[in-house]
Amino acid sequence: MAHEPGASLALAEAAEAGGWDGVFVSDAVMEDHDEPFVLLAAMAARTERITLGTWVIPLVARDVVAVARAAAGVDQLSDGRLVLGIGMGNEVEHRGLGVVRDGLGARHDVALDLLDRLLRGEEVTVHDGQHELDGVSLRTRPARSPRPPIMLAATWPNRAGTRRAARWDGFMPQWPGLGEGADPDVAEGARIAELKALLGCYRDAGGDGSVVVPRTERFGADYDRRCEELGVDWLLTCDSLDEAALRVGPPAG
Repeated sequence: MAHEPGASLALAEAAEAGGWDGVFVSDAVMEDHDEPFVLLAAMAARTERITLGTWVIPLVARDVVAVARAAAGVDQLSDGRLVLGIGMGNEVEHRGLGVVRDGLGARHDVALDLLDRLLRGEEVTVHDGQHELDGVSLRTRPARSPRPPIMLAATWPNRAGTRRAARWDGFMPQWPGLGEGADPDVAEGARIAELKALLGCYRDAGGDGSVVVPRTERFGADYDRRCEELGVDWLLTCDSLDEAALRVGPPAG
């Protein structure tokens, strides 16, 4: 859910006060969300403990140097609390922002490699028709070494995206039955079965990073328990929560 910048900052402060572990900010331009790195920089200055993350940056739709600079700045301001959620974006976002969809996976891989190199402090020169960089490096380096974690989003059953995530630091999967538009009658067993399948694919491909999975209150406590059994590290609460609710703290379990 999109909020005004001041409200988003207040929610992050309330989340830290309530004992939540992290705040993840969307970069969905076509869903009316604000610039995530601006919000995260403000949150970094007003919080001390909570993890700050993106859910997710559609890297092929953005300038990779600008993303690297912003991420390094937020990581410095937060003393190494940034987690970078990166994805390809969706068709609506691509259409609105003029992203060419042909060869999307290959372009995504190139952009990820450049982001990694820049955040590690390399001086980058590349002329490939997609990027024209000549001796580019970051003045501000991330606080975390060698760089903030890069976690990749993928929509199951896209196995290529899941295998790509296994090459990076973590996995942010989505699959049928999730989200505000999901069928409320999707059986709990089916939802968990898909989660088990996609995590199996991820781990079979060598993925051993943190896993961030969306959840809503309507999924129920059993969903939370099964996610824990399957080795999910983060449950990303997607319900609309106000300051008072956040200060109460995360769901018990």
